Amino acid sequence: MLLPPCEEICYVVSFQYTDEIFLSMVPESLHERQDVALLPLPQTGLSANRNHALRHCATPLAIIADDDVRYTYEEISRVIETFNRHPEVDIACFQAFTVEGEPLRPYVDYDFEYHKRPRGTYFCSFEIALRIDLCLPAFDTRFGLGAAYLSCGEEEVFLHQASCYGLHVHYFPQKLCTLPNLQTTGRRFFYDKRVRRSKGAVLYMLHTAPMAFLRILYTALTMPLPDDEFMEKHHITPTLKLHLRWTCLRDMLDGFFYILKHPLNDSVAEEIPFDFQ
Repeated sequence: MLLPPCEEICYVVSFQYTDEIFLSMVPESLHERQDVALLPLPQTGLSANRNHALRHCATPLAIIADDDVRYTYEEISRVIETFNRHPEVDIACFQAFTVEGEPLRPYVDYDFEYHKRPRGTYFCSFEIALRIDLCLPAFDTRFGLGAAYLSCGEEEVFLHQASCYGLHVHYFPQKLCTLPNLQTTGRRFFYDKRVRRSKGAVLYMLHTAPMAFLRILYTALTMPLPDDEFMEKHHITPTLKLHLRWTCLRDMLDGFFYILKHPLNDSVAEEIPFDFQ
């Protein structure tokens, strides 16, 4: 994903490993780049990895990049221009497209503040850019790939907490990056138990416990079930489809209670103050 060296852009590459033998597998081209900082992390969990990378950012702005996402100078320059035009914005959310030119999801064509977002709006990490010279919330290490129980939802919790801290989170209808396909973690809801658990946990983090419980119940009762083509593709049996609402309710409640049983910061799960250097 690296572009040719450019004065305005540098890279912080945080990568996790379980054995020192993997350190020898880093491409030599990365070691040779003066604009690349390599930061091995002997720890698991996507959220921990992102926190590690953000701690070592030395630029005013940062884009959270996945390894399969592609950028252009023009797209990054527009992000810098957007932050320059809007000094009040602390975290900005943008759009992602596939290589075929299709948007990742239906985006609205107007900008909005995060706390006034349209119903059902959410953002992935690679759609987010932020100012580094702020007291930002950390990515909650209970969420994300590699976490013990909850495989996704870390971006929603991060943006929610940032907004609650008083940071100005804003969406702009402009392209940030290109992805190879439309597959995201949230699309695995019907056949991945960890994704369903994460949904329940995220609802707890974004709402009070009683409201989260009601939203979990509403989601399980009203969500559209997958069609036969989806079932066959993902090996969902007719028996599983018959019990899918109950299964989804049970798994979302598992995530809800997991957060209750595993709080952070002395039982204050909603606040994780974190100063990035």
